[in-house]
Amino acid sequence: MTEQPAHLDNQPLNELEEQLARGEQPDANPVDVILAFLNNEVYVVSSDALEGPDSQVEPLVLANSSGKPVLAVFSHPSRVTEQYLAAAPNVLGTQGAAIIGNLGEELGMVINPGAAYGFEIDPEGVANIRRDFKPTDESADGTAAAPQPTAQPSDLAADRPAQDRDPA
Repeated sequence: MTEQPAHLDNQPLNELEEQLARGEQPDANPVDVILAFLNNEVYVVSSDALEGPDSQVEPLVLANSSGKPVLAVFSHPSRVTEQYLAAAPNVLGTQGAAIIGNLGEELGMVINPGAAYGFEIDPEGVANIRRDFKPTDESADGTAAAPQPTAQPSDLAADRPAQDRDPA
């Protein structure tokens, strides 16, 4: 896989990226971005390949500008550049809600590191998302329902790009 040309980096490739792009607007609602992340497939990279449905992998963890660990998550497989593939060549898709549900308490997350559509969420922001967005057990047709907000997450650290926040 090769790096995307710059002109493609600015084109949203799916619903999540459309919400990420809208999230940069002054009148954006961060809940829309969070719901798009939780309800869509996202991608992690790993040096481990999935061997079966119950196999576990160790996804790529980066250090942010403060040296804190963050899980690298991508909104589309083409957002994974060569520098990440060199360290972890397997691109694995999963639901965003599964990522949030499985992150440890000390781990943050960076979505599309280095790309136009992305941001960082610190561990506190991940915990707030976990607290404020709960999946309902079943929808009316009996299938699992998508996560919905349980409260207005006004204090989420993920409500603006990392570069706009003071590092703590």
